[in-house]
Amino acid sequence: MSMQQPYPVVLCSLVAGLVLVAGCSSAPDRGSSPYPPELGVVMHAQWGWEPIEGDHATHRISRITIHHGGEDFPPEKDPVEYLRHLQSWSRTEKGWIDIPYHFMIDLSGIIYEARPLSYPGDTNTGYDPTGHGLICVMGNYEDQILSPRQLQSVVRLTAFLAERYAVPIGQIKGHKDYAETLCPGKDLYRYLQDGTIHAGVNQILHGQ
Repeated sequence: MSMQQPYPVVLCSLVAGLVLVAGCSSAPDRGSSPYPPELGVVMHAQWGWEPIEGDHATHRISRITIHHGGEDFPPEKDPVEYLRHLQSWSRTEKGWIDIPYHFMIDLSGIIYEARPLSYPGDTNTGYDPTGHGLICVMGNYEDQILSPRQLQSVVRLTAFLAERYAVPIGQIKGHKDYAETLCPGKDLYRYLQDGTIHAGVNQILHGQ
């Protein structure tokens, strides 16, 4: 994909689903949340997520932050196996309550539920993710190239979260906007820099 010819995101069909969800409560939830069918989210129960135990601090989302996994993700790698390993590693090695991100997107653009949205995420960098809805694209986009399907999923999911939590377009950013990091990688971050993601979200939310 050329930077001069950003992938055209034609997503108006999602608007109806977003409007329906907007009427739902935005109160914190411990488990799965309803999503518009157009998002095709792979729910916790579908990939073998292990529930969080105990009571933990909750938050209210006021911004959306985009990440990448930071490690190369070859096409033959199983995203479900990766998610299960990441959840185990996050809990046993890092001492976090769960996967640090709320959603993960694989190489095919499939979206997976990760940490429940009611809980703030975690990070190895110097910013406080409280209030951030965290979207992570599997892979290393310093080296890998974001596909049109992945970009479409980023935009659709971001629009859903922006609608649900009344997040302003200006509060849709990348990890590197808050911390000293290369994340979300140059080939993903460029779509924030050139306004492609913001324009796609705006198109869904306002038909513009």
